[in-house]
Amino acid sequence: MINLFYITNNVIEAQIVDDLDIDWIFIDLETIGKKDRQNGRDTVLSNHNIDDIQKIKSMVNNTKILVRCNPIGKWSKEEFDEINLRGSDIDMVMLPYCKTIDEVKTFIELLDTSKMEAALLIETMDAICNLEKIIKIFPFKYMHIGLNDLHIERGTVFMFEPFIDGLITKITSIFKENNQNFGIGGIGKIGTNLSPSPECVLNEHLRLNSNGVILSRSFKGNFNEKKKVLFRKRLSKSVEDLRNYEKLAKTLDNKQLLESYKLMKTDIEKTIKNGRIQ
Repeated sequence: MINLFYITNNVIEAQIVDDLDIDWIFIDLETIGKKDRQNGRDTVLSNHNIDDIQKIKSMVNNTKILVRCNPIGKWSKEEFDEINLRGSDIDMVMLPYCKTIDEVKTFIELLDTSKMEAALLIETMDAICNLEKIIKIFPFKYMHIGLNDLHIERGTVFMFEPFIDGLITKITSIFKENNQNFGIGGIGKIGTNLSPSPECVLNEHLRLNSNGVILSRSFKGNFNEKKKVLFRKRLSKSVEDLRNYEKLAKTLDNKQLLESYKLMKTDIEKTIKNGRIQ
């Protein structure tokens, strides 16, 4: 089954997630440079902090903990000293916005990989250009293709364009050649009127042998403690719908998956033709 990542630092929300068929709670420490990069975009800037790691870990039993750190910089030594102290509460640490081989080497040098797995977020063109060398630096547990920052850097109309312009094919080919476990972007709720449809997106993950996806805002909505019973019910249904569709999608043959890709391509092309950046 595909790994599902759920972003939160709310303890009550995390406890609800822990009871569902979700694999990872994603604690997001990345703040440096992100606001400037994503200024004017409809994106969420997390307010997570290092203390959230232990708070969440102490309240969950089934879900693994992924921590996204900041990009490599003068602050990294201090940040990783803090992260390493909490190594027993962390399953995997993901480096975002890397560009160079040296940045990735520094990440591996600073992270206590005897306690935590190392992962990379591939979301810059420089990282893609260096990917064949980067992937050989260390036996990374996981790599995730980040569509949003690629969308910003490339100045494309639509975040999903890499699925049809050859970029995803290029990246995933390198992953497959190196037996690298990987995931791609995010996904919305099954059955919703999104373009491309979440069904087509999940089909494409299966066609490409992707093993991870982040549950997007459109999937999970906004948590409200006062309405936590309703939130639990809705999220449980959304996860169940996704897992049920995943089981169905796994019965599709290559021809059917290619037909789904063609439909996805048509939807993306329509959005691009519309010309409104999203």
